[in-house]
Parts: sequence; C-alpha cells; structure tokens
Amino acid sequence: MLAASKALPVKENIMDFDAAKQRRALQSRSYIRLAPNIVHLKTAHGQHEAAFEVEAGVATLTFYHGEPPQSAELLMAAAEAVTAEDRSIKSVAFESHQASLPRHISSTGKLDSAVLWQWPSLWLPQLSYPLPPVREMTAGRYHPRRPAKPKGTVYQRFIPWLERDISFRVADAETDLAVFHRWMNDDEVNTVWEDAGSLDKHREILEERIADPHVLPLIGSFADIPFGYFEVYWAKENRLGPFYDADDYDRGWHVAIGEPDYRGKKWISAWLPSLMHFIFLDDPRTQRIVGEPRASHEQQIRNLDRSGFAKVKHFDFPHKRALLVMLSRERFFGDHLWVPAS
Repeated sequence: MLAASKALPVKENIMDFDAAKQRRALQSRSYIRLAPNIVHLKTAHGQHEAAFEVEAGVATLTFYHGEPPQSAELLMAAAEAVTAEDRSIKSVAFESHQASLPRHISSTGKLDSAVLWQWPSLWLPQLSYPLPPVREMTAGRYHPRRPAKPKGTVYQRFIPWLERDISFRVADAETDLAVFHRWMNDDEVNTVWEDAGSLDKHREILEERIADPHVLPLIGSFADIPFGYFEVYWAKENRLGPFYDADDYDRGWHVAIGEPDYRGKKWISAWLPSLMHFIFLDDPRTQRIVGEPRASHEQQIRNLDRSGFAKVKHFDFPHKRALLVMLSRERFFGDHLWVPAS
C-alpha cells in the first residue's frame, strides 16, 4: 500500500495560472521607457517602475519603491516590457522574485523570452483549445476538422513604440459593412484585391467569409480606431494548398489597409508582427505561416523579407503570378521577430 503523501505547502501569492485570471489582471497593461534601462509599468496591480541591466543576453530586473506584489502576472508584464523592443534579450531574471514564476516556465530561475511570448493568455482575450485531430473532407481536400470560429476581440497587444494598443476582432457583417465597403472601394486596396463594388456585393463577401470554416475575417484597430481588414486562413483548404506541400496546421493571411493614415513603415512595424504573433498563439500546432503576394509587388515582398519570411518559389494562380513566402514558428520566436527590424 502506498503511503499517503503530505500536502505540499502552497505559497499564498504564487500565481495559479488560471487563464481567465491572467487575462483580467493584464487586460489593460501598458509600459513606457523612462530611460534606456528603466521601464514604467501599469497593470491591474498598480503602477511600478523597474530597472534592468543586460549582460550576455540576460536582463536582470529590479523593482523600485519597495516590494511589488509577489505576482507572476506582474513579473511577466515586466518581462514583456523589457523584451518588447530588444531582440538581444534572450531571458529575464528577477532580483528576489523568481519564486513567483511557475516552475514549468522558469525551471532555471530565468524567464525565457521565447517561452514568454508563446504564452497565449497574455495576448488572447479568449482561448480556443485545439480540437483532437479528427479529419474530414472539404472540396476534395482531406484536412483536420477546424474549431468553431470565435466572436469579438481575439488579440490585443500594447505597442510601446506607438504608445497605443493594437487589437484584432472578428468581423461582423452588419457592424463592419460600411467601413468594409469604403475600404474595398479605395483605389489602392482595389489595385490588389480587385473587389470594388456595391454595398450588396460587399455584404455577400463578408457573409461568405464569416460562414467559411477555413477563413477567419478580422478587423484591425489601433486604440479602438479600425484601420484594416485581415483574413487568416487554413492553407490546406485554401486555393494556395495545392501549390505546395501544405501541413495540416499551416495558416496564411491576406491584408487590406483601408485607412490611408495607417499605411507606412511605422504602422507595418506594429500590425505585421502582431498578426503573425496572433496566428502562432491561436493554435500551438501551427509551425508555418505562408503568404502569396503578387510577384511584382516589390514593396510588400521587401516588408515580408524584413519580417522573417523566406522566399520559397514563384508560381501561377489563374489571376496572378505569385511568390510563395513562409515564416516558421522557430524563426519567429527564436529570432524575436515580435520586435520589428531596425
């Protein structure tokens, strides 16, 4: 007979990592650099200032003004602030606070940056748990069954170099129809999308995308101001799938930046890595993100190259000659590509 084990003492303030609790605690976090090595944090735990020193890729962080709450949420928010703009920092250590971090993400006493940025509940207001790999057939394509699509906001991140949030929410056929209609009729958007037309046409497009189980249509916003339309799709069921050896959980994306004021380098530096971050967080089995820009769209290809996408091959769709590009999970998190290229 096995002897009954004694219950281990539980430290009162250690985070239990309930996902809903994390989201509530960090929902409105923000941070700014007061100096090169000092950050000011604002979370549900209050406002804190922390200093850090970086040596050999490790940032050692110390809180000012007394002891902060022994909270894993606060430590992870501080680690996010330190690593959000610096690709060279591989891990974060905390003076006297390592014990507040769960052992399964900080076994060495340091918080690895690539682990932190793959922790979904810090950025996803709602978590979808992957379905078991039950397979089905759609239009002659054999693929895993996809989960039910969410509603509302699916991703939110504070962008320190813009000092504002970016968020992505699922498009709604009524709420978003007017702005979608205006964007699709924008000359620059229509040059790429070729979907200009009537309100009824755009209602039909939105309703079709919302109903399609392989496409997630999103509205991107900066500080609650909508700026663009995005589609995230499962590559295996997409028109792109037959043109390469698509993995079951590869995903691709399309983008239309509808608001002219939000076009340009400083905005791309926020929305492009944030969208890739969302895609990788949404399903941990997704190892590759693919795209198919028009082969002649040199500026878009340069942006993708700077963001870590590899050029795989040229190929011909019925409507365009395209370049297959691909970003791996290993490269995105290993090279810290949530930080834009300098």
